[in-house]
Amino acid sequence: MCSSFLAGNISQAYEALTIFDYFKAKNLFYKNLKKLPTDASYGLATIYERNDNPFSNIDSAAKYIALSKLNFKDTVTYSAYHINSNSIYALAETISKKGFDKYNIKHSPITYQLFLNHYHFASDSLKNVCFNLRDSISYISYKAYQSSDSIVSFLLNFPQTYLYHQATSDFYDLQYRENVKSMNAAELKLFLKNYPLNPHKQEAELSLFELTKQLHQTDSMYQFIEKYSTIQTREQAWKSLYSLSVKNYSKDELSKFLNQYPNYPYNQDLLKEISLAQQLLIPIKNNEEKYGYVDTLGKWAITATFDDANEFKEGFAAVCKNDSCYYINKEGQKTSNLYFEEAENYINGVAIAKKENKFYIINRSGQLISKGYEDISESSDNLFVCKQKEYYGAINSKGEISIPFSYTKLGNFKNGYAYYLSSHYGLVNTKNHTLKAQWEWVSDVDTNAIVIVKKENKFGLIRIDETVLLAPTYDYITLCQNGIYLLVKNGLYGFYNSNEFCFATAVSYDYNAAYEANYYTNGKYFKLLLDGEVALVDANGRYSINFGTYSNLFFAKCDVIRIQKNNKYGYIDRKLKTITPAEFDQATDFENNIAIVSKAGKSQLINKEGKSVYTIKDGAITRKDFKLYQITSCNLKGLIDDKGIEILPVSFSLIEKLTGNFFRCTKSDGSFYLFNALTKTLVKL
Repeated sequence: MCSSFLAGNISQAYEALTIFDYFKAKNLFYKNLKKLPTDASYGLATIYERNDNPFSNIDSAAKYIALSKLNFKDTVTYSAYHINSNSIYALAETISKKGFDKYNIKHSPITYQLFLNHYHFASDSLKNVCFNLRDSISYISYKAYQSSDSIVSFLLNFPQTYLYHQATSDFYDLQYRENVKSMNAAELKLFLKNYPLNPHKQEAELSLFELTKQLHQTDSMYQFIEKYSTIQTREQAWKSLYSLSVKNYSKDELSKFLNQYPNYPYNQDLLKEISLAQQLLIPIKNNEEKYGYVDTLGKWAITATFDDANEFKEGFAAVCKNDSCYYINKEGQKTSNLYFEEAENYINGVAIAKKENKFYIINRSGQLISKGYEDISESSDNLFVCKQKEYYGAINSKGEISIPFSYTKLGNFKNGYAYYLSSHYGLVNTKNHTLKAQWEWVSDVDTNAIVIVKKENKFGLIRIDETVLLAPTYDYITLCQNGIYLLVKNGLYGFYNSNEFCFATAVSYDYNAAYEANYYTNGKYFKLLLDGEVALVDANGRYSINFGTYSNLFFAKCDVIRIQKNNKYGYIDRKLKTITPAEFDQATDFENNIAIVSKAGKSQLINKEGKSVYTIKDGAITRKDFKLYQITSCNLKGLIDDKGIEILPVSFSLIEKLTGNFFRCTKSDGSFYLFNALTKTLVKL
């Protein structure tokens, strides 16, 4: 009877609901809520969900549909009122969507959280949308603080957020920025120590490596290797340390490096370099005009496959093949993966190379240690003058800018100074201190800090402190030797001694522009030409040879003076005693106590006593090297020493000097040989 009564009440409630009698239905559903919670809650949820009654309230609808779902038993079916799992699910979906529309209007984390609290029965897809909207808006406010602590708070409050990876990434970014504000070495080191899990540690390591390289200090680089380097930088760091430590590439310096850094990971390569450093390899071309390298015994050490090849300097040689240049070691192996359009030899651990139309300074490890420039000159006063766009400046061997790129033109530094061009020429020193640009032209600064200047087409001499030594009134001035300057004015010449700040001679002698400066003086003696006659005076003005004695004379070599008289040559000693009369058609100055002379179809080597040590008829003698002379007869060539002894027979069509004591000798049949003048050995190649 009780069950029938309750069912009757529920039936009455649903009948009232069907005729939209919401007051009666609501009261009946409430009366049956405890006894029949599933039925009554479903009915109440239906009333509150609808918009056509005064009880419409979507949050109340959510409350009662949740209660209906909670109390629903699959074993019970209320088919008369269509209350089953499907109808409950359908009503719950409708209520969820309406509830979402209500809370989505304000678009705030609080309202989205209220929805999630009240509508926990909503579908996973709708809840995920709500979760994501809540988290996105919340994250914007947390991130606005630009603080890693704020990001941590967000992650603690929303541990399952879909933004976890983004927030984690932002956390690491902020942590890096907060701890590395100035990007100095101290900050980077502390960051690497304190935050080893931060993915920016790789960036920090690279930045610290770059800063360490800029110090150019071996201790700092080794500390970086030991404490902070990983596989990312370790190889390059060791190469930088090696380049900083090894400059002249001697066996002693290589061994010192290995002893100082026994943990050098490429010590086997270095031991091989130490061994190879003692080996002399000579670049030489074969009959096919290809270059390779032979050892001192004439054995091919590196096959001739190159279009061009330089000598080995500091263990490396620049070679070119197929329009590309690169560096090889003495085993013929490339030293790096870089290719260049041009490559110069290494000097003091660095070389100049051109890549993609830019010039760079590179170290022996193949690292580019300067930026690219339009041009780089060879080192002078430890500076490289470079062109950057339309301006010139200078860098040091570390690639650092020493002279700013602000000059229209800049010469190579010599004795601490270089010329520069703005509207006029001036001087700048290695510290970038300038002398006023007021000249039409300036020379290099000499060892006495004196420079030749040109103004209004006249030449003068000044010191670098701008003291005028000679006003610009001369037609021409040039530096000779030992601080002596040749002065020309009105077709006459004389000499100025910059060491004594006085004239060495008057400007009174006949100048001939066809002669080089070393024709007029050797820095100790002065040749004077006047009215077709010649005289020789010393630095004190004393005449060694007076006018009218000879038609021409030359400065003493090996204490012997070459003279000319009646178009014939001869020799006298410093006491003006005749060694040979003026009888030769051609004659050279003495070198290594030997001179080459010729007369009547005979060529000779003579000694300082004027005696012949070698004579050849219908042939020629030319100086080939220190104490070596080439003999040419019937278009064939050979070599003799300074005693006239044949050391290479006269049977070669060409003899080319290579390096040291070595020569490349070619025969008319195309065969070629390596000749060692020291051991007098000839090897066919």
